[in-house]
Amino acid sequence: MNLTKLRYVVAVDRQGAISAAARALNVTQSAVTKAVADVEQDVGAALFERHARGVTATAEGRAFIDRAARILADVDQLVADVDHGRQTREQVLRIGVSPSSMEGLMSRAIWALVGAHPEVRIHLRGAPFETALQLFRQGDLDALIGPSRPLMAEAGVRCDPLPPLNALFFVRRGHPLAGKPVTGEDLAGLPLIVPEPSGPYAEPIQHLVQAGEVDPMRRLHIMPSFTMAAGVIERSEAVGVVVDSYAQSRHFRSRFEILDFPQQTSLPMAVAYRSGGQRGRALGWFLKAVQEFPPTLGAEMP
Repeated sequence: MNLTKLRYVVAVDRQGAISAAARALNVTQSAVTKAVADVEQDVGAALFERHARGVTATAEGRAFIDRAARILADVDQLVADVDHGRQTREQVLRIGVSPSSMEGLMSRAIWALVGAHPEVRIHLRGAPFETALQLFRQGDLDALIGPSRPLMAEAGVRCDPLPPLNALFFVRRGHPLAGKPVTGEDLAGLPLIVPEPSGPYAEPIQHLVQAGEVDPMRRLHIMPSFTMAAGVIERSEAVGVVVDSYAQSRHFRSRFEILDFPQQTSLPMAVAYRSGGQRGRALGWFLKAVQEFPPTLGAEMP
């Protein structure tokens, strides 16, 4: 006995005829007839009395059918409650961004998403890559924006490519190195500010911090917050790293200068999300927004 057969039996009772129940259920009359016969065999009693105009429930059938109807109603309510809960969860979208300094570059995508779908609630979290990846693995993030190569190596994950991240060195306006060609030796004696000390974002500058006899970590400021790093750079001789998309903005150019240093290799980026199961509506909306306004292309912080 299964729920489908119970639905057929309840439909026969409500319609008063097997043929009418078949039409209401949009199935064949033989399917309904067989379902009724199967349930009667399982119960060990006749559920209906057959007559020329249709059927009526027997005494035993009446008790069984009424209880079956209550069970089906409970099941339908349970499914509706689960679906409502799923839709409610879809309204909260948990997005990871790595490194944290890229959080501000998500502004245009988030503005577009919330503007078009005000019912969505965004939980945006920036973190070092290894931390963000662990959060994503354990289900605490619905999507993660980061370097594509390690994300594509994750099992059960789909990655949509984004424009690559191009990192540039920058300093305060009036810095001694501003406005002239710069070499690695010129940077060797200056403190560097990076969002994280290791991982894919640190690779382009590892050869710089490893030069010389000084412990590389003693040369670094590690500041995930771009706002904090920018404040230090404005007040010191320190050198920072900025995404080239933001480096083109008027706000950045009014405060800082890009060093004339050979550009590092571009880092392919992607937005990752789980490939299994049905993709939620809110996630689909976010993926569309981040493709239209990728954080590594044409970004403008508020």
